[in-house]
Amino acid sequence: MTDLKIIQDELSNLQPGWIILLETEPNLALEVSLKALKLLTEKGYVGIIISASRPYVNLMAQYRNVKMDESKIFVLDVITKSQGGTPAESANVLYLDNVAALTEISISMKKAIELIIGNKFVFIDSINTMLIHTPPEVFLRFIHSILTKLRLEGINGFLISIV
Repeated sequence: MTDLKIIQDELSNLQPGWIILLETEPNLALEVSLKALKLLTEKGYVGIIISASRPYVNLMAQYRNVKMDESKIFVLDVITKSQGGTPAESANVLYLDNVAALTEISISMKKAIELIIGNKFVFIDSINTMLIHTPPEVFLRFIHSILTKLRLEGINGFLISIV
């Protein structure tokens, strides 16, 4: 799904407990994810972003460019520290050691879910990037565990996959 109008239509009719897998082409991935995140935050959702493809500082610059409400975003950054970047201080980011630290990611996601009040969703950006750093069978168990936790707690989910 790459047509932004289709994304807008699909995101306007969400039922509670929704989990979406959004497939897009590499050249459209950023535009598609920004559009979807902006639409969701404008609908009152707070997003917990597990970012395996862009560091926090870059994400926030992108969000500012599209005038997204930064207070509706909490980022679990699994890139900055692993690549030797300098973590920027902010209340809406938690820096994790690396993409392959799946247990740390899962625990941090659970803590973020507990801290955020109201309608929320977990956004995994991107499945492909995380799969590069983790054996497929381990990653499949991780994703299954995450999605099961989201369903059990009634938390919404949003995943991006590059096709």
